[in-house]
Formats: sequence, structure tokens, C-alpha cells
Amino acid sequence: MLAASLAVFLVPGLVAAHAELVTASPAAGSTVTQPVAEVSGVYSEAMTPNGSSILVKDASGATVIRGTVDPATNTRMVATRAAPLGSGTYTVAWTSAALDGHLMRGTWTFTVAVPVASTPPSSTPAGSGAASAGPTVVGATPSPSTGQTPLPSAGGGTPVSGTSDVVLPILVALMILGAGAAYLLRRRNRPPGLT
Repeated sequence: MLAASLAVFLVPGLVAAHAELVTASPAAGSTVTQPVAEVSGVYSEAMTPNGSSILVKDASGATVIRGTVDPATNTRMVATRAAPLGSGTYTVAWTSAALDGHLMRGTWTFTVAVPVASTPPSSTPAGSGAASAGPTVVGATPSPSTGQTPLPSAGGGTPVSGTSDVVLPILVALMILGAGAAYLLRRRNRPPGLT
């Protein structure tokens, strides 16, 4: 009877010796729309760095970040990266080694869905006769363009693309050269005696 009573009091102490995941960041099953460069987990017990690890894997299974116990607190593991993670689904595999040596393992997943910045407007193809108005992005805040700045037309009014200002003179020059070459070939092939 005494042994049974002692077992009731000792079993909770043995279970508490496992460092279980309490809080995951980013949260398990969440979709994050901001850049993520740090993944962490807070655990129920203190851990030792020897045997504790946190691995962040991309959709192909490749490890993209490795981490271990945070030196500032032994109940947190953290994995940091210089560049933020790209959009995609990530799996975090963790192993916690409690101070008494008991190991726990687990995983959680999260998704990064950072919006892609809009691309700068493309220039108008030669001969189309229409100026490019640029792409329209619904629900996005306009950002400064890094592409070419439209040049104003000679007579004022609507700006036109700078590409047609270069292409048109080249086409005219090629037409003049072609006409001159045709004239010279015709003159060279004339029978003698004709003026």
C-alpha cells in the first residue's frame, strides 16, 4: 500500500521531466504574410543544448535553418537566418533534451505567403501606337517604379515611351538606305548606252 501511494506522487514528477512544446512561433498551421527570419519554440521544461535541436525544412525536405537552445533562456529553442524565408510551406522538426536526459520529439508546420511586389511597367512595342499605362494591381499600395520613366511628347499632352523615339528614326534611316541601294543596283544593271 505504501509503494502504491509513493508511485502516485512520483509519476507526475517523472512526466514533468519531459520538455514538451508549449508555444510555437510561427504558430502551428498558421499562414504568415510577413517575412520570417526566426523560428522558435517555448518548452515546458529547461533543456540542455547537448541533444536539443530545431530544424526548419522546406517543402522538398531540405533543411533551411538549424537552431538549438536559446542561450538567454533554457526553455526556448530558436533558429535564425540572415535572409527571410521565401513563400512556401515549412516543417519544423524539434528534439528537446530535458536536463535529466529525457528526449522528446515533434513537428509543426506553417506557411509563408509574402505578397510579391508588382513588376515595373513594360515599354510599348514599336509600331503599336499606344503608350503603356502599366499594370494594375488591385488592393496593393503603389510603389515607386524602378523601370524607365516615360518621356513627354514634343507637343505636350500624354507621355509616351522613350523606346519609340529611338526605333522610329532607325526605321526611317533603314528605309532610306534600302531605297538608295535599290537605285544604285538598278543603275548598275542598265544596259550600256542608256542614260
